[in-house]
Amino acid sequence: MRPARTLSQTLTRRAFGTRFAGAAAAIGSGQGAAASGAANPMQVMDPDLRDAALRGLALAGYRGDPVTAAAANAALARLVETDPEAGLLGRIYQMLDVRPAAYWPDDVPAAAVADLGVLHAAIRACQPVAFGYTDLDGNKTTRTVLPLALVHPPQGVKLLAWYAARQDFRQFFVRSMQGPKPQPGDFSGDRMALLEGLLDKYSGRA
Repeated sequence: MRPARTLSQTLTRRAFGTRFAGAAAAIGSGQGAAASGAANPMQVMDPDLRDAALRGLALAGYRGDPVTAAAANAALARLVETDPEAGLLGRIYQMLDVRPAAYWPDDVPAAAVADLGVLHAAIRACQPVAFGYTDLDGNKTTRTVLPLALVHPPQGVKLLAWYAARQDFRQFFVRSMQGPKPQPGDFSGDRMALLEGLLDKYSGRA
């Protein structure tokens, strides 16, 4: 059974941004919403093992085995009750992670391993991250975001993040980042609601 809709699911996107003004203010202050006492489920087990298992479940539908796909979907549905954050991540990975890419050129630049390491660590620590960024038009900017997940579509690895300057979620190609660095702050208390808002946006509910 689907859990009752949360506050973030009933807010408009603008109001949703206001909801996380405190999280944005935490950038550089070292103070997040963790004081609420909410534990981060990612600390329960090895985060790399947990993430690999979630990605495997999310991609089961691409293996040509409907029985395995149904079992994986059932497992993800159960996670909504036993590990809500894992359930949200699994559904996000199902929508945005690796797809068959025969149509995509083979010369897509790879993301830097060092940058991926920084981003994975910042996601696990619920820590803001700053980086230079070059968009598809060649414009260079500096961004500070709350990193939520990495996904792997055919176009290249992307960071999904809350971008307070635009009060919205954004996707960033990791290969287009320059010098990502963790920043002071802790948004662990807001991570679940941010993931819910991210899922709502990319599933068309927001």
